Amino acid sequence: MATFDQFESVLKLAGKLGVSNEQLNTLESVEIIKNVGTKWFKRNVHILIAGFICLAVVVPPSYLVYIIKHKTEEGSMFLQEWSDASRKGPLRDLKCLVEFGPYEPYVRKPVDCKTCAGITEVKHVRNLTQKDFLHDYAFTMQPVVVEDGQLNWTARETFSYDYFKGIYTPGSKAFEQVSTKCQFFPYDTNMNGLREFFTMSKDRVEGKEDRWYIGWSNCEGPAANELRKHYHLPYFLPPELDHSKVDWVFMGMPGYGAPMHVDFVTTSSWQAQLRGIKKWTFETPPECYGICPTTLEVKVKPGEIIVFDGNSWYHQTEIIGNETSIVIGSEYF
Repeated sequence: MATFDQFESVLKLAGKLGVSNEQLNTLESVEIIKNVGTKWFKRNVHILIAGFICLAVVVPPSYLVYIIKHKTEEGSMFLQEWSDASRKGPLRDLKCLVEFGPYEPYVRKPVDCKTCAGITEVKHVRNLTQKDFLHDYAFTMQPVVVEDGQLNWTARETFSYDYFKGIYTPGSKAFEQVSTKCQFFPYDTNMNGLREFFTMSKDRVEGKEDRWYIGWSNCEGPAANELRKHYHLPYFLPPELDHSKVDWVFMGMPGYGAPMHVDFVTTSSWQAQLRGIKKWTFETPPECYGICPTTLEVKVKPGEIIVFDGNSWYHQTEIIGNETSIVIGSEYF
C-alpha cells in the first residue's frame, strides 16, 4: 500500500504531466480510495451505534451513583444500607429494604410558620391549671417548663440504674421482653441494646470505661406498672386528652445527649427530669427561617417537666453538671 508521501508525489507528477483533477477522479484506483472510508463506516455502523448506546446507558447512571455515594451524606447512607440488605438474602423477602430513620427529616410534613411566629422564649410556669394548659400550650408550638410538674411523685427518690436493673433482672421475663420487643435508642454512644445496658460493669455504669446516653420504650406491661407506682400523669394534663400507653426512659452521663433531630410521633410530648440537669436547644424548621426564632435554649432541672412539640421543633439535648440524668416521658393526643 502506498504511503501518504508516495501518493503526494504521484499527484505532483500528474500535475507536471498536465493531468487534471477531473481526469484523476475518473481513475478506478481513485474511486477505490474514496470509498474505503465510506465502506468502513457502513461495515461498522452497528458497532458505533451500540457503543454510543452503551455510553449513554452506563456513564450517566454511574456518574450519578458516584455523586450520590461520595458527595452526599444521605446518598452514601442509602447505598450502604441497600448493599447491606442485598447481602442478607433476596430483597423481596426483606421486611424493610432501607430503615426509615436517617431520612425522616426529609419527608416530614412542613410546619405552618404562623404557629411559631410569636414565640420568643421557653415559658416557665407553676400552678398550671388544666384549662390554661389546654388553651396556651397543649397543641401549640410554645415550649413550656412546668417547675412543679412532679407533684406527689416518688420517682425522683427511687429511680436509678440499680433500681431499673432490679426491675429488668437479666434472665427475667421483663428483661427478655424489653430487650427484644421494646424500642431502643443508642444515640451516638457505643451501646448495642438493653441487654448490654443492664449487664454493664460497675466502672462502665459510672462512666469510667465508656460514657453513654440511651433511651428505651417501656413496653413490657408488668414492668411498666411497677414503674408507674412512682409517677403518674402530670397534674396539668386534662383527663379528656388521650395518652400514650407507652412511656419512655432516657438515661445518660454528663456531656452526652440526643443530637439535633425532629420527632415522628403523633403529637406533643412531655418529659420529666428526675435526676441531673439537661440543656435543651430548639431550632426553627428550615421553612420558617426569618419568621420564627432561630434558636431557643432552656435548662430543665430535677422536679421540672418540659412540654414541647417535637414534631415541629428540631431539638437536641445535653446533660450538664456532674450527675447522671434520668428522664421519664410520654405523649398525649
